[in-house]
Amino acid sequence: MSSFSSHYRDWLKVADTALPQNIFGYLTQASLAPFRADPFTIVPYDDPKEIAKCGKIGEKSFLPGKLPEREGPRPDMITFMAPNRQVSQLTGDDMHQLLLAAVAEIAAKHSVHVVVRTSVLEKAGEALLIADHIATPHSIAAKTKREIAHVHAGAGSGEYSMHMCLSPVDCKEVITKKWGERMTLAGSFVPHEYLIIYTPRTKEEVEVVKSIVNAAVLFMTGDPEDTK
Repeated sequence: MSSFSSHYRDWLKVADTALPQNIFGYLTQASLAPFRADPFTIVPYDDPKEIAKCGKIGEKSFLPGKLPEREGPRPDMITFMAPNRQVSQLTGDDMHQLLLAAVAEIAAKHSVHVVVRTSVLEKAGEALLIADHIATPHSIAAKTKREIAHVHAGAGSGEYSMHMCLSPVDCKEVITKKWGERMTLAGSFVPHEYLIIYTPRTKEEVEVVKSIVNAAVLFMTGDPEDTK
């Protein structure tokens, strides 16, 4: 019983508003353990059926080119099913502010196609969502309730990683180059394309993450700026 109590108290320290911050929320996340996704597999992104879910842009990359490989090992991740966060390689306020500024710049750049609202998935904090006048372009966007990306900037588990959806080919690139991994529930309660992107540690890494966020916006909005 003492082990359970200790585990529950540890969860409360990082619990966020996506689940009730009480014993019911704790038990809910624990019950999801059978659905835990392989964080590093890229197999789903070569599946024709999965690619087809993304519509006519299912085989397209929205990154500016090949990503550099992220230096060093991946960060350690929290052991709970939810929230999905990293617990090592954490950064300070200077990097946090640079990341928020980069995301704000992306939102402004795509203001015709993107709105900033409270996250419908985290139920707190700001997120980028597809603008109301744009039709949901594919089933991936429908499953995330049109949410594109959000930064984990809140109290408790706010370590400035991000959740976002990318095209299948970009998921492969991000995972392979160690910029992120699949969310704990990818492929079940959220799409296979739903990744966690690690918090950037340097100014150079902020720029890489910024390019990943931009790719997420283009994919999730159906690439409305493509004039080709």
